[in-house]
Amino acid sequence: KQWYQRRVRAIDTLQKVLKCCGLNKTDDWKNYNMTSPPASCCEPNADSCTYENAYQEGCYTEITEFVNTNAKYIGFGVLAVALVELLGMALACYLRTYIMKREEYEPYTV
Repeated sequence: KQWYQRRVRAIDTLQKVLKCCGLNKTDDWKNYNMTSPPASCCEPNADSCTYENAYQEGCYTEITEFVNTNAKYIGFGVLAVALVELLGMALACYLRTYIMKREEYEPYTV
């Protein structure tokens, strides 16, 4: 039951933020025997949500457009994280070498 509620909240949030409805179009909700689309498919100030006043664009199209528009920013973010990871590994290796070269170094034994 809890996983279902989380899934519903995720879909509702996605539809509200991207202003989309259904996977490909609003009518996708009819496949689930719904008489009207979820409230997240309509503007927040709408009196009632119907298939006529719901967002007509599907969420797949909106997500694809969002990723294509922001691909360079997503790529730069991934690259920045990778560089930070590499810098951390290099500094860890340097620290290990520095500790091993000290004369009073005693290996830790259990």
